Amino acid sequence: MDTRRLAFVTPRYGDHILGGAETAVRSLAEMLAAQQMQIEVFTSCADNLIEWRNEAPAGRETLRGVTVNRHPVIWQDRKRHQALFARILHHERLSIDEQFEWLATGAHCPTLYRDLAQRSDDFDLFFFAPYPFPLVHYAAAVNPIRSVVWPCLHDEAYAYLAPTRLMLEQSRGLLFNSQPEMAFAGEQLRVKHARGHVIGVSVPDIQPDGERFRRATGIHDPFLLYSGRLESAKNVPLLIEHFTQYKASHPGPLKLVLMGDGPCKTPHPDLVYIGFQPAETKADAFAAAVALCQPSVNESFSIVIMESWLAGRPAMVHCECAVTRHHVVQSSGGLYFCNYAEFEAGLSLLLEDERLCRRMGEAGRQYVLSQHGPHAVSARFHAAMHDWMSGLP
Repeated sequence: MDTRRLAFVTPRYGDHILGGAETAVRSLAEMLAAQQMQIEVFTSCADNLIEWRNEAPAGRETLRGVTVNRHPVIWQDRKRHQALFARILHHERLSIDEQFEWLATGAHCPTLYRDLAQRSDDFDLFFFAPYPFPLVHYAAAVNPIRSVVWPCLHDEAYAYLAPTRLMLEQSRGLLFNSQPEMAFAGEQLRVKHARGHVIGVSVPDIQPDGERFRRATGIHDPFLLYSGRLESAKNVPLLIEHFTQYKASHPGPLKLVLMGDGPCKTPHPDLVYIGFQPAETKADAFAAAVALCQPSVNESFSIVIMESWLAGRPAMVHCECAVTRHHVVQSSGGLYFCNYAEFEAGLSLLLEDERLCRRMGEAGRQYVLSQHGPHAVSARFHAAMHDWMSGLP
């Protein structure tokens, strides 16, 4: 029995939180707790990372063997923080003082920081994920000698800020979801760190039923599937544009089913919005689809691609996302497109050749089971943990 004591710090936590980073943290924490490790999570009382309202009660609870400590959020200068954040997103140059002011004026949990400081000797290592939140920056600075930052990096404006580099380089170790993410940290951000490890994300196997999805939803036409937040940050407008252009020149019953919620909703007779779905229905949707399309260029892993492959269906991804393109190339589980012409050709190919779809889906499934099953991820994590803990007092 491994008696390691590990703490995870993340802005929000729970089964109802659907973000990719939060899902990855919960998956790893529960897997390690099942291995009889002592696992605690330190998080805020917020569910929404825009408003940061204190919705969950402060205090301690146990979820699937993981002790969860929730702390209230205090946001003293929302207006100034949002003004600086807008400038960051527009790629304006901020002074070093302004960059640290962006952190200082954000949403914070002072009692969480105090809790970490008081319990710094209770844990062997602390893990912090994901990186672009002031709360995570401040928490990771409490005890950097035992801090492993799990950044979930994308090629986005705040990845290039000085506080981000400082947090990454002063930590004990770095945990990455994929090889392209680690390469981005070193080659683009120029982060120098001797203890960076690619762990991946454990994705549990599923037993979906496509026919059950069709019966439950009444969607019997062939469809391309999107799963995730319906927002521009996920490149959903481009997907809708490409799909509606495709339907204009390829009339027929094909639909685009968008499973998720968000502001990007365009009325069109061939766009079907079904909102967020429970786990079983979500898995069934992957199995029923012709293919999954993941158009996002900001991914450090992309769990939905793995879920599509576990359901035996191929994936289409955008060529500008190094991570998803890497998965597709390594697995032979799908196609990538750089423009509408390539999207059109790829989708037409998949619609015309079901044997190819099944072959790609099966190749993707074997990739997930071999590279991102619980045993593979656990083995990589334990090897990395040995490195992170080597030489600690």
